[in-house]
Order: sequence, then C-alpha cells, then structure tokens
Amino acid sequence: MSPKEAHNTAVTSFNQNHASYDVFRPSFTPLLVNPFLVDLGLAEKIDAGNGDGDGFKFFTEKKIVEIASGTGKFTKNLVENGWSENLTVVEPSSGMLQTFRKNFPEIKTIQASSYRTPLEDNSVDAVIIAQGFHWFADDDSLKEINRILKPSGKLGMIWNFDHLSSSQDAPAEKSQFYNAGSRYFDSLTFKGNNLDVLTEFFANQKWNEEATKYVWSLDVNVPQYRHGKWRKVLLTSPYFKHDILDSFALYDQEKSKDDVWKYWETRSYVTDLQDDKKEEIKEHLASLIEKYATDESYTDADKNLLIKPIGIHCVVVSVNK
Repeated sequence: MSPKEAHNTAVTSFNQNHASYDVFRPSFTPLLVNPFLVDLGLAEKIDAGNGDGDGFKFFTEKKIVEIASGTGKFTKNLVENGWSENLTVVEPSSGMLQTFRKNFPEIKTIQASSYRTPLEDNSVDAVIIAQGFHWFADDDSLKEINRILKPSGKLGMIWNFDHLSSSQDAPAEKSQFYNAGSRYFDSLTFKGNNLDVLTEFFANQKWNEEATKYVWSLDVNVPQYRHGKWRKVLLTSPYFKHDILDSFALYDQEKSKDDVWKYWETRSYVTDLQDDKKEEIKEHLASLIEKYATDESYTDADKNLLIKPIGIHCVVVSVNK
C-alpha cells in the first residue's frame, strides 16, 4: 500500500495564500520558544550575566527537521538562535516553499510530506512541527517521524490559538505558563484545568470570542488544532511515549479592524470560499466588532487598534524506540 499524501485542502489553499499567510499570521515569541528548545534537548538555560535573568545556550550541532515549515514563521527563531547547516525543512506546498525560500535562502528545503521523507533512519535529534500537526495527526505520520528520530530524540509541536478548546485539556498544575505580554496575565488564577485558565483569559475581550466562534462555525470538514484529535493520537500512539509536556504563552495582539478580516481570511477553509461568501464573512466580522467591542477593547483614541488576546501552545513528547 502506498504511503498517505499531505491533506489536499492544506496543500491547495496554502499554495494560494502563502504570501498573505506570511504577513497576517502571528509569529512565535522567544519567551516560549527558548524554553521549548530546552525541553526538546536543543538548548540549556545559562546565567546571562547581565542581571536580566536566564540566558540560553543553543546546541546548534544537533540536527533538527522542521516538518510543515510553511513560510518559516517558526524557522525564524531557529535561524536567529544559530541553526543553519543542521536544519532541514520539509514542506508539501510549493507555494509555501516559494515564500520560505525567499525568507531563508540558506536553509535546506525538501518538498515532501510527513508520510514519506528522504531522511535516514535514526538521523535526527528533534522534529519540530509549527502550526501543522493537526493536518497529519495519525500513526502513519508518527511512524515516519519515529523512523528518522534518534533513540534519544523528541518531537515538538507548537501552535498559535485564538480560543480555548479540547486541545488544551490537561491539569494546569502540570503545565507551564509564560506571560508574553498580556495585560490580563496577573489576574489569572492558574487553578484547575488549563481550560479554566483560558476561559478567564479569553473572557476579557468579548468581540474576539464572538469573532472566533463565528469563523470556527464555518469549518466543518477541515482538520484543526482545536479539534483535539492530535492529542488523542499522541496519547495512544505506540511510536511515542505518552509523556506530554504542555507549555503556554499568553499575550495581547494589537490588530486594526481591517486586519481582523485579513487574519481570518488566511484560514484554509476561508481561502477556498467564493468571493461573495468571503465578503459576507468580512461584513459579519465588522458587525461583531461593532456590537461587542467596548472602550476597553481599543488601545487608541480613534478606536482602530483592537486588543486581541492570543495564546501559544507547545507540546513535547519523547520517541519510543
């Protein structure tokens, strides 16, 4: 039986919207990325010696494969931390690779899927997947990742997210939280389940809650991070230990009213819609902002820059071999 292929919707939509994806999708803060790399065995904390807290030493001799690299939103962190020769990216979308190669011409790229890579057995220290594992969350994919990882290797996944979902369902006391620039962070209790913490966090901006729920309602057939299937797969897969380590960074984005639509338009299930349907969505998002945004929703007197609470979730698991 031939290996599975990358999800068709992902490939075709990202072939179309790679340029806008690069502009309007959020990046990943080093405040979370650097501890994430420590958890992956790719870095260690050191005394920065400048009175500003911990620094980090990065083990750039270790080999990383980034699968579903997209335009390089996460890759930027690896490059800035010194990875170049020992970094390979694997991406199935030719459109994404087009933008990626403009952004990072020095990084080795392979157009392939998670189901079939040309990499050698036991050759990689860590595999990282940013904003992508939900597209290929199954044992066929994990079997291939297991194959290329060394026996000491780890798999790391990271996502930006707009609201709470079953994907974050774990005890808060067993998770790590970082304040990446949220005015609401210090008021959170961090008790119970992660979903309790995130309910508190996202409740601070009703317009964002309503806009997110509305756009989510348009997606009925496409794999998404929020569906939580990826978590169930990791907890049952024979290819990885069931030692999920969850970490979260919470912050506030400033987003103009116009950019709210542009942000949501980069979703694969919106990109594929006809222009008249897109216009309908754009108008409805504007009406939700008008209805639910308050004076406390804006950072400027002209009421153009909205406060959008947003989170980053990273997960680390160890290979089972």
